[in-house]
Amino acid sequence: MAMSAISSSWSCLPPLVSKWPASCCRRDPVSRGVVRGDRVMAALGQCGAYADQLLIDAEKLVQTPEGLSDVEAAAIPVAAMTAWQVLQVADFDLSGRRVLIHGAAGGVGSFAVQFAKAAGAIVYATASTKSLPHVRALGADEVIDYRHQTLEHLTGDIDLVVDLVGAEVLDRSWMLLSPGGLLVSIAAPDVVSRAPQDRRAVFLSNRPDTALLAAIAEQVAAGVLRSTVAEVVGFYDLPSAIERNRTGHAPGKIVADFAR
Repeated sequence: MAMSAISSSWSCLPPLVSKWPASCCRRDPVSRGVVRGDRVMAALGQCGAYADQLLIDAEKLVQTPEGLSDVEAAAIPVAAMTAWQVLQVADFDLSGRRVLIHGAAGGVGSFAVQFAKAAGAIVYATASTKSLPHVRALGADEVIDYRHQTLEHLTGDIDLVVDLVGAEVLDRSWMLLSPGGLLVSIAAPDVVSRAPQDRRAVFLSNRPDTALLAAIAEQVAAGVLRSTVAEVVGFYDLPSAIERNRTGHAPGKIVADFAR
């Protein structure tokens, strides 16, 4: 399963915690062409992916495409679907539009850069110094080191801001929006109330979509999309991995493999 950062105020029942869990496992029968023994993947849409066995509605299962390892597959569901859904919130065609993605090196951000470029957008992306090459390789038109560079040169030019970070990033982003521009956040639930009167904002909560997941998985398997795994950890490394996930880590997703 892959890990996502969660709010410290979030509470879940065992097995362990994940606001946006993803799983990839071998399970029993059943629908959408899935039969006993198939390798499958799913986005649960609930807590409980920190386990080596899961009970899950068969309708949520998608066959893992040939050519994808279980580790690679685990990094796809939540990150890729969230990235796609964030961009779909925009009520305008992204072709030729200027899109700024905060946190572009992470699991969601990496997919968002690729989806935005595929839609014809001009993509600006923020990342840490060590992650700049990764984000450039994904196709971003301009990559900004948020630790050493400012965003003032984009003032009034950005049609869509994708906020995957929250905190003070929001305060620096309002001035960047063009007239009619939109800011979409997955990291700040209060983004709408924080928006200045003349700015538009939306908070997005990811929703599982099995058909979308199947289509995305096929694109990754075909090499059209890249899925990046930052590191693979075992069960006993989960606490330290969760902390790294909160504070920043190498580009991509951290994946837990209980067989390690």
